[in-house]
Amino acid sequence: MTLEAIERLLIDADRSALWELFHENSKTSFFEPHLLYKLWPSDETVVATMQQLHRVKPYGDFPKIALPAGKALPVVRRRFDDVIRRRHGARAFSGGSMRVHELAKILWMSYGVNRANAKTHFPRPFRMIPSGGALYPLELYVHASRVDGLDPGLYHYDPEAHNVDVLRQRDDSAEIAGLLIQPDLARAAAAVVFISAIFERSTFKYGDRGYRFVLLEAGHLAQNVNLVAQGLGLASVNIGGYNDRAVDRYLLCDGVNESVVYIALLGRPGKAAGGGHGV
Repeated sequence: MTLEAIERLLIDADRSALWELFHENSKTSFFEPHLLYKLWPSDETVVATMQQLHRVKPYGDFPKIALPAGKALPVVRRRFDDVIRRRHGARAFSGGSMRVHELAKILWMSYGVNRANAKTHFPRPFRMIPSGGALYPLELYVHASRVDGLDPGLYHYDPEAHNVDVLRQRDDSAEIAGLLIQPDLARAAAAVVFISAIFERSTFKYGDRGYRFVLLEAGHLAQNVNLVAQGLGLASVNIGGYNDRAVDRYLLCDGVNESVVYIALLGRPGKAAGGGHGV
């Protein structure tokens, strides 16, 4: 086979890239058989399945730490227009610390509960961001290296209780940095937020389309992280360049039922903090 023929095969293979196949196969159409014959699960089946699935990943045997809430949280006093206009991905962090009150504010306003829905027909509380079917498939893990009021370690955020599960108490900054394409950013960050997805929470109802919804939701969450951090005078950057399997192993996710889909770094602004885009 000639070099030209090999190049042609590679070009043709690229045209059948997995992203394109997935996008086509996850499209919704009124002419698809499952819509014509109404094979999507009924509302009763959806509610019953939601009640069987955990609303938040349980860490029942792990110590809990209550996070600051209510009036104990810092107030963002910057104008909303200014927060959005000045948002940028950090290119460097100073290596300084952030406060646990700031972290609590970011977590709560990114994925916390904003409507309890008690005594309503809704089967679960609503959160701060849009979620396909209000299914909330995401989980948040935080590695704190320099967070005043929180020992260095790995934590899991419980949005409904607004507390964190203590998974490990040690500084894993060096290990985490080695999992990222841009390791220096992680070394200087005060905290690393891992956004994972438990896919079944969305796909049981929406099938392949549910995977799209998971990724959209992760984007909503990450943008809230960015805006709240900006409003508090902190630096943040979104990270899509990481070793997926290694990050999943670090968090003890199996990589199939649950896997990390996005990462955000938080910290004090460094000298080169402006002008970046992350990812």
